[in-house]
Formats: sequence, structure tokens, C-alpha cells
Amino acid sequence: MIHGIYVRSRPKHKWHLVSVAVSPEAVNHDMDKLRKEAELNGSAPEMAVQIFDSAFHIPEYLNEVKDRKLLYN
Repeated sequence: MIHGIYVRSRPKHKWHLVSVAVSPEAVNHDMDKLRKEAELNGSAPEMAVQIFDSAFHIPEYLNEVKDRKLLYN
């Protein structure tokens, strides 16, 4: 599973790919770093994570990020 980290600055704009990570720990680290950079610049963009099966199918822009729920037995 490949995690794409997306950011958008305004509610009506498209989501823009800013980082790709392989593990959830790397996603948390990248998102913390992006939040700190945004705070230094005085902005507060929205961030979301989209999970993909392959790195070849990650789009640079998305209209909406789909929520993926974990299945438990």
C-alpha cells in the first residue's frame, strides 16, 4: 500500500499531492513536518491521506479524497 499525502489551501480547490509514503509512521512524520512549515508561513491548509495499491496510479491532483475504512473481523 502506498499513501499519498494531499493538501489544499481553500475548500473549493483541488487536492494537490505533496508527498508519498510507504508506511503509516512515515505519513505521520511527513504530515507533522508539513504542519510545522504551514504554521511558520501563517497558513492552515487542509491535509488528507489517500491509499493506493500501486505507485504508478497516484494522480497529482484529486477533486475529492475518498475515505477508506478499515475492516475488522
